[in-house]
Amino acid sequence: MFFLLVCISQFFEPLRVGFLISYLAPLIFVLMITMIKEAYEDHKRGQRDKILNEKTYKRLDCHSGIIRDVKAQDMRVGDIIQVNSNERVPADIVILYTTDKSCTAYIRTD
Repeated sequence: MFFLLVCISQFFEPLRVGFLISYLAPLIFVLMITMIKEAYEDHKRGQRDKILNEKTYKRLDCHSGIIRDVKAQDMRVGDIIQVNSNERVPADIVILYTTDKSCTAYIRTD
């Protein structure tokens, strides 16, 4: 923000000090570093998402009553999935049943 404000101030004649490029260069440098950092983080996030989307879960087929394996990327709204203890949940869910003796479920969000 600082570099942007300094650069904009140089477009006004009473505030101008030195060459415009001496104020544009730091702004462009900071923007390029930020863009590279964001692109790297997006790439890493995409890799993690791909791994998580390939993970399989058990889904109840409502028509036949059979539990089948399904990839996380193929889950749809309304699917009934079986989640075991200490297993990562791939989406927002509504808990229908728990096998815990006290009938409680603990969910940790990351």
